[in-house]
Amino acid sequence: MDVVIDLSGAESLPAARRVLTPVFNGAPGEIGIVAAWLNRQDLLVDLHDTARPLQPWTARPASRDREVLAARLDSALSCAVPLILKALCEETGSAASDIPGPRMAVPSFGALSALARATGTVASKAIGLLDVLARGGRMWGIGWRFDESAGLLDKGEAAFRVLTGNADSYLADPFPFRHQGQDFIFVEQYLYSKNRGCIAVVTVNRDGTAGASRIVVEEPHHLSYPFVFEQDGQIWMIPESGAARNVSLYRAVEFPYRWTREACLMEGIEGYDTTPLWHAGGFWFFVSPRLWRSTSWDVLSLYRAESLTGSWTPHAANPVLIDTRLSRPAGAVIRHGGRTLRPVQDCARVYGGAVTFCQIDALGASEFAQTPVGRIWSGALGCHTYNRRSGLEVIDLFGHIRGLREVTTSYRLLVPDAPVSGPRGVSGPRGQSLSWPVSSGSAHP
Repeated sequence: MDVVIDLSGAESLPAARRVLTPVFNGAPGEIGIVAAWLNRQDLLVDLHDTARPLQPWTARPASRDREVLAARLDSALSCAVPLILKALCEETGSAASDIPGPRMAVPSFGALSALARATGTVASKAIGLLDVLARGGRMWGIGWRFDESAGLLDKGEAAFRVLTGNADSYLADPFPFRHQGQDFIFVEQYLYSKNRGCIAVVTVNRDGTAGASRIVVEEPHHLSYPFVFEQDGQIWMIPESGAARNVSLYRAVEFPYRWTREACLMEGIEGYDTTPLWHAGGFWFFVSPRLWRSTSWDVLSLYRAESLTGSWTPHAANPVLIDTRLSRPAGAVIRHGGRTLRPVQDCARVYGGAVTFCQIDALGASEFAQTPVGRIWSGALGCHTYNRRSGLEVIDLFGHIRGLREVTTSYRLLVPDAPVSGPRGVSGPRGQSLSWPVSSGSAHP
């Protein structure tokens, strides 16, 4: 037998040239996922491979609801499947001996403690709901500031004016743009009455005043993450439209209020927060796809096109990353201090928990590497978008922000980890960022 994928947890296995054993938080099978849920641990998938016994394949899945066991099972198993497929597609060199893979120790826990924890979970969720009702609820909003000389990454700390939606909506995913001397912020405006997001624009001024949000793009499905950019004399937008299972390109007909859907860049993909980058004579598109029943927070895939509307070629190692801390895009790629930085969402503890900046180390048809170098801290407030353009700097915030006029946010450098690449430069041991040198040109397309 060539390959055995061990999902049974049995003591003995059929002889095979290669054995793949997925392990969840140190234990094979669902028992590890259950143990992680009971102990409130982050999920970790290690795929032990007898073809590379010292370097397991790793993934860090997100969980849509950390308190619900079924959601954690869905997340872990949905990420284990592409990890196994990725391992099977990789060239591993010489095969291992025809021996069963090693068995892992299974943690033990009692039924009474499980019942007690489950009861406590119900109580804690009820308390959380009461807290939301009593305090007016947590919501998303945006922060914005003007500073032509220095951004948050230079200053280390900065105060942002807070802008929220009205009682019928919230604002998130801000992207700044200046046109004919006027500054605008494009945002997701989520309408509670329709249970979906639209794309809106807010006019902001250097004196600190801001106009009311105005919806400019609305579809029957959810829209968010309005990536606005200029290319070939036209102003374009790529909003997130994962609910429609496509990536669409819009062109401004009368900027900023009239847009037309110009092209479908990719069909049949439930992709989120598509972020284009012009590099080495072509466009790279960073996308977080939803795989099976996973969240859309923990997987990163790359695609390349010769032109803005050209056909997409998938990266040879897709998905290049499965890590809830370092995958999903959080804004446009920027140049700072001679480095190319990619803002990413850290969803390890909660969706939209923080923004981490990763230095791009390698990008090519079969390689991708990044190293975490810095992080935005907003205290008790979550953050999952950062952008800066023409002196206008924007973030978004999650928490009890209604009534806040200003919030102070910090940027802190991280202790750098040397990037470690496995086969094709896309896989490393646990605790290392999976990985990509980039041109010194503009980070914006």
